[in-house]
Amino acid sequence: MTEVRQAAPAASRYAALTVVRDGDGYVLGSQRSPDFVAVPDIGGQIVRWLQDGASVGECAQQAAEIAGEPVDVTGFLDGLEKAGLLAAEDGTEDVQVAPAGVAAWKRTMGRALFGPAGLAVQGLLAAAAAVVMVTQPQVRPAYTDAIVTSVPLLSIIIISVIGTALGLAHELAHVLAAWAAGVASRVSISRRMIVIVYQTDLTRLWSVPRRSRIVPLLAGIVFDGATIGVVTILELTGLDGASPLAAHLMREAVFLNISAIAFQFLIFLRTDVYALFVLATGCKHLWDTKGAVSRQAVSQATAEDVALLEAVGRREIFWAKIFLWLYAPGVLFTMWYFVAYALPALRKITMTALHAAISSPVSISGAAGATAFALTVASTSYVLWGLARTLIRIGRQLTARYAHAGELADAGALAGPAARDGSLAQGGLAVDPALGVGQGLAGAAPAELDQLGRDGHRRLLGRPGPEVQADR
Repeated sequence: MTEVRQAAPAASRYAALTVVRDGDGYVLGSQRSPDFVAVPDIGGQIVRWLQDGASVGECAQQAAEIAGEPVDVTGFLDGLEKAGLLAAEDGTEDVQVAPAGVAAWKRTMGRALFGPAGLAVQGLLAAAAAVVMVTQPQVRPAYTDAIVTSVPLLSIIIISVIGTALGLAHELAHVLAAWAAGVASRVSISRRMIVIVYQTDLTRLWSVPRRSRIVPLLAGIVFDGATIGVVTILELTGLDGASPLAAHLMREAVFLNISAIAFQFLIFLRTDVYALFVLATGCKHLWDTKGAVSRQAVSQATAEDVALLEAVGRREIFWAKIFLWLYAPGVLFTMWYFVAYALPALRKITMTALHAAISSPVSISGAAGATAFALTVASTSYVLWGLARTLIRIGRQLTARYAHAGELADAGALAGPAARDGSLAQGGLAVDPALGVGQGLAGAAPAELDQLGRDGHRRLLGRPGPEVQADR
């Protein structure tokens, strides 16, 4: 990004805005900003009229005719300016200009793999892998495929390298598919509960229609399935005379990719399937609504929760309840898996490595043991420290929420019912990070999307709602 001084004449002030139909409203974006806002139907129409050359007054008149009441178009545009989507009306300002699009060579590369032909080939490879798994029991993966050698340190290094490479390939598939759709994206690293992940930022998918978001969100799983197909076919046809190590490496790759695909169905970790679930249901506040529904069920809902549940409507609440039935068991399953499998495995690896380091401190095996011990402690400490930070943050939020609830109760008792009811209309809504995807050992970040609160057509946009941040 480059810092520039940009003119914004009336004729072109709105040209950089993207206007995409999404459900019963629109999502607005801009080349000037990485953020997006959700607006009601009349808001999207106003922006399109302005892009066609209509004046603010003309838009206000047309909007009033449709809404049957006066519409504050000037306030609406002020909200877009405060959100960073519109240039200042005085004509010049310092702005951070986002990339206008994707280079032609990137789009060509993306379409080669995720155009119709590329998707067909990858789909056939994935289907071939499924058929082979069913008909050829000897190629089905087993947990022993993860152990390539009898040397613990070497096995740790190999599985780390292969897992990292496969995870990065998964994320690059998302990036290529986004390029094919003309959307820029990037990859970073983060954590999902006890899982270290890559993250692919697909935020700008909000600038394209829903149908165009499907392939970029599904690309990682499709690529994983195609990779399994290629490796499985090679295992059946091309391993004659190959070294045992090569055969073990190929089986480990299959094991890791099948595990990664299974991981995607743990939607409570905001995986690829979670993103597709949100896209299919048309929800924009699923994550926050799920939290509000759960707190309401145990009589712990705050004023913000009540405002959110009143604003989103019955359809979003219905899907939030469905998601809650998947979320709660998923969290319990993850905790059980960590206690029943991860901790015992970590203990065994740690004790074995520590024994080797202590018994032969100056030998090669002792050095290998010390290295394996250090790697295990470092990676486990990173995950546990992240969990501890999360628990501390949740504790602080709960403490602040109860303190705030007490203050509101005291103020409400003094102000009366009318003041308490009126206070609910002042909150903004945060749009759910729906376009984030994830991958075990390689995942993807929840996309970040702001929404500006609204109450009907009179005030199309309220104050900006809180920005949704990925867990980093």
